[in-house]
Order: sequence, then structure tokens, then C-alpha cells
Amino acid sequence: GMWIGNHSYTHPHLTQQSQAQVDSEISRTQQAIANAGGGTPKLFRPPYGETNATVQSVEAKYGLTQIIWDVDSQDWNGASTDAIVQANARLGNGQIILMHEWSANTLAAIPRIAQTLANKGLCAGRISPQTGRAVAP
Repeated sequence: GMWIGNHSYTHPHLTQQSQAQVDSEISRTQQAIANAGGGTPKLFRPPYGETNATVQSVEAKYGLTQIIWDVDSQDWNGASTDAIVQANARLGNGQIILMHEWSANTLAAIPRIAQTLANKGLCAGRISPQTGRAVAP
């Protein structure tokens, strides 16, 4: 039930790349995901949240909606489970948090995050391909 999005092929700083390099990063990823049976992504999160007119132009060429987060959990930077839970507590309706599935602390935080969201009347959602914002499932 999850949507697969494009995040680039090699995770470069796209704002430091030429238009041809950005195009290669995005197109190679679109093709790799399609070849793996994941369909054609409609969402794109630029590495490091870095974007500019060149990146946005190439995204548009591929019909991608850009996703940028509102809150950074800092899980990529070694944040503790408690810190990740606290970052999620700052979320409001429709906001997006940056988290990574490879962080053991993030995985450990998930039950507490779910409870914190429920206590606020919120739920985990999906990203709208039309708006790039979080929506209830």
C-alpha cells in the first residue's frame, strides 16, 4: 500500500549539478523503479531537501511532485529514540517529517510516535501526488 517515490540515483547535491546530470539522476531512477515493478513514481524528494529552478524543471519534465519536509527527525544524524519521538510531537495536521527506515532508533520510536499522533487526533498519512502534502489515508 506504500507509494514509491524518486529520491535520485546516487543521492548527489542536485543543486550543484548541470541540468543533464539532474535529468540523468531522475530518469535513471524512474526507469529502475519501473523495471523493478514499482510503477512510475509521481513523487520526488530531492536529496538533502536541496532544490532550485533546474531541479524543479527536470521534475516537471517527468511529471513529478516535489516533497519537502516540515520537521527533520535528525535520525540520519544519530538522534536518540526519545529525540525522534519529540520531533514527531511537533507535527501538525498535514505536515511531513523526514525519517529513514534504516535507523534502529526510528524503528524503535514508531509505537510511541503512533500513540503521540493518536493523542493529538492525527494519523500517519500519505503524500498527495497532486499537492506534495500529507493527507489522511
